[in-house]
Amino acid sequence: MYFPAEHLLNKLKISDTELREFEEKGIVQGISRAGRVFYSSRDMYRLRGILSLLSRGLPLDEAKYHVDHPTQEVAGSDGPE
Repeated sequence: MYFPAEHLLNKLKISDTELREFEEKGIVQGISRAGRVFYSSRDMYRLRGILSLLSRGLPLDEAKYHVDHPTQEVAGSDGPE
């Protein structure tokens, strides 16, 4: 399922500028159709998870890793060995 950019902005409460920055960093990938940009439900849920982790103080690279690999531990963490 695809959503127009406006839906993503409203749902995640981010600005158009922030969305463009996330696209430039390869976090989301919009698809242009008929003069509008659409994002997949995967983009929306991935970005929602990353934003949540960023709000908890994780750096962007770690937030992306945790969202993309939810069952794997990050090297150097205090988790079980």
